[in-house]
Amino acid sequence: MTKYFKIVSLFVVLHLHAESIIIDGDLSEPEWEKAIVIDRFYEVSPYTLKETDTSERTKALILSNKDGIYIGFKNFQDKGSMLSRKSMRDEMTSISEKNSINIDFDGDGSKAYIIAVSLANSLFDAIKVQSGGFKTDWDGDWVAKAKEYENYWISEFYLPWDMVLMNQPEGNKRKIRYSALRYIAKDQSWLSSAGTMAMRAAYFEELDTLEIDNYTKSRFDFFPYVSSNINSVTKIEDNKVGAEFFYNTGKGQQANLAVNPDFGQAESDDVVINFSAQETFYSEKRAFFTENQSLFNISNYERYSVINTRRIGSAPGYNCSSEENESNCNESKKNYSDIDFALRLTQKKNDNEVGFFVAQEKDEAYSIGRDYFALRARTKVNDKTIGYMITQVIDDFNSATSTVNVFDYIQVKSDKLKLYTDLLVSEKENQSGLGFRTQFVYLPTKFTKTSGSILYFEDDFKLNDFGYLQRNDWVHIGFGADVKKIDFDDSSSIKQLESGIDINYDADTNGNSNPIRIDQRNEITFKNTSAFKFDFGFRSSGKNTTITRKDEIYSFVKVKNRISVTADYEAINYKFWTYDWRVSFEDGDKYSTWNSNGYKKKFFKIAGSIYPNDFLKINTQFRVRKENEWLNWIDGNNLATYDLQQKTISIDLNWFKDNKHEIRIKSQFVAVEADNPRSLISDFNGYLKQGTADVKPFTKGVASFQLRYKYEIAPLSNLYIVYSRGGDDYDDEIDRKTSAIFRNPWENPIDEIFSIKFRLRY
Repeated sequence: MTKYFKIVSLFVVLHLHAESIIIDGDLSEPEWEKAIVIDRFYEVSPYTLKETDTSERTKALILSNKDGIYIGFKNFQDKGSMLSRKSMRDEMTSISEKNSINIDFDGDGSKAYIIAVSLANSLFDAIKVQSGGFKTDWDGDWVAKAKEYENYWISEFYLPWDMVLMNQPEGNKRKIRYSALRYIAKDQSWLSSAGTMAMRAAYFEELDTLEIDNYTKSRFDFFPYVSSNINSVTKIEDNKVGAEFFYNTGKGQQANLAVNPDFGQAESDDVVINFSAQETFYSEKRAFFTENQSLFNISNYERYSVINTRRIGSAPGYNCSSEENESNCNESKKNYSDIDFALRLTQKKNDNEVGFFVAQEKDEAYSIGRDYFALRARTKVNDKTIGYMITQVIDDFNSATSTVNVFDYIQVKSDKLKLYTDLLVSEKENQSGLGFRTQFVYLPTKFTKTSGSILYFEDDFKLNDFGYLQRNDWVHIGFGADVKKIDFDDSSSIKQLESGIDINYDADTNGNSNPIRIDQRNEITFKNTSAFKFDFGFRSSGKNTTITRKDEIYSFVKVKNRISVTADYEAINYKFWTYDWRVSFEDGDKYSTWNSNGYKKKFFKIAGSIYPNDFLKINTQFRVRKENEWLNWIDGNNLATYDLQQKTISIDLNWFKDNKHEIRIKSQFVAVEADNPRSLISDFNGYLKQGTADVKPFTKGVASFQLRYKYEIAPLSNLYIVYSRGGDDYDDEIDRKTSAIFRNPWENPIDEIFSIKFRLRY
């Protein structure tokens, strides 16, 4: 009996081992023999569609079981040519061998997930949505491992069924759309089994179709965190405890809840000095607000986004002059709001999706937090996708409520033609505003593309309480065309030539025409992997309708013609370093109504990367921008021109030890010098004339520095230790040297923060 039991036990153990796959970069498990094999790949970047030859053989395997979907790659390559440089998560530009799997889990063309791993075991994930957006903010719960062998290397992926919200089809089969991809570092070339990649306009239509076994799996994740932030400048200490909860039923429903989520960013934003009337758009970096958020994404490039989650937790409103203790109120001011909670519920069934989102900010000592709501529904009918969303912000501090209704429509007429339309209506302070966007993308051939768009936003259209709008009171008509040429002789050094033209007309809703912009673009990709770009631009005379900030009397300024030329070169990647440079020149006509010599602009950039080994990379960049007769708004109808010079120095360092430890230094220093000021005013017809205001030269310096240590305890569980220092220095009295402008914001910071954040997944 005992002997029989041992035999049965041994059989069971062997059977379980045979049916399990270990993600270790080894495809020797017997279960891989059942996988679907993909062995035809085409070059898609550069976009030649050339089928790979025998020296670049790639084989991909796909299978599914009750645990999830497994993908394996076997990449044949001489060991001496394999590159495995470590990089940050989501840094797809690193020069390292890579494999990627792109999957539209529902096969309906609404959303695809781009999952990739490098030979150095660096991970990348992003979401591509039907409306055209490509977002790297999302970090999913998946596993991948790559391993190097003598004449090939292997990568292995495990995508659990509960990784994302997906529809549950009838029966035990699931039809997915997919593409398997390989990046060959020495050639800087992407190969794709479907002959497409996410940057293609016809991406969803070109994906391959595959039927696999389907299973249902639910999941509950609990992410508690503890953080401590100490600001040595403001003497503010902030200690927080919170948690995030994620529940996926496995049947198309998902609930996400964050209680007291952390506002602090483990990743700093780039420095942007913005003198224009348009707000700078910053992408989201907080984990909760990027997870499962794609249903609520209605946007058009950086022109507008109906929901901009960076609004949640932004600076509170204060009215310290009306407080009894005004000084205490001023000392208590914060540049962010704490968040009580945020909740998101989503459901997808067949061709229908619905979602609800709510967030509540915490009341401050001298301010009241805002409440944010969004309701979203979307359905697909044949080749049409029709959606509706309503958002609302309740701002009790200002006794204001803003509401936005959006109807969105997408039609895929064919694999060559797509149509997009958004209709938006806002309501705020008893004022209604209308917004509208319609756009087409047409692909006559695989190597040509034309597109066009019309935007219309009324002056009373308000989107920025919850969303982002580049500008209202805006009419835009744009047209673009692109063509690729690849049929060069074998003797030619050129691999691909891409040319394009964009024509854009803008105006306000009163018919005041802005300058017409014509941009002609060219890019040559050489066979040695270097690239050269040269662009030409023309901007006609016209009316700048934003610079005077919608002054009721002087609503625009007439500006002159400008022409520009830009050249950009990216060198090959040498063994331990590479570089790139850019130069740009722009000239404008003289003004006859004041003592003008004409606008002139020069721009120079030199950048380089040093990677002495696979675990250390140093990036440096130096930029100089010089402008004569740079036009800037002061107030009302007062403007001025300056001779402007802006210098920017950036130094970044990334260091890795195995796959657990990561140190990053990210720094930017900016010095702005505005000399030779001349006062100007605009008359009723928009003509600039000499003014009499006392206009002073000024300097502005900005310093941003972050040192971050990250330790990965487990996937999606991390310890962060961060030191950040930043300053912003403005002076219109003293003529300072450039070195002092760089130095002062560093020596006199407005923030110096030491942070520790500990986030675990259970």
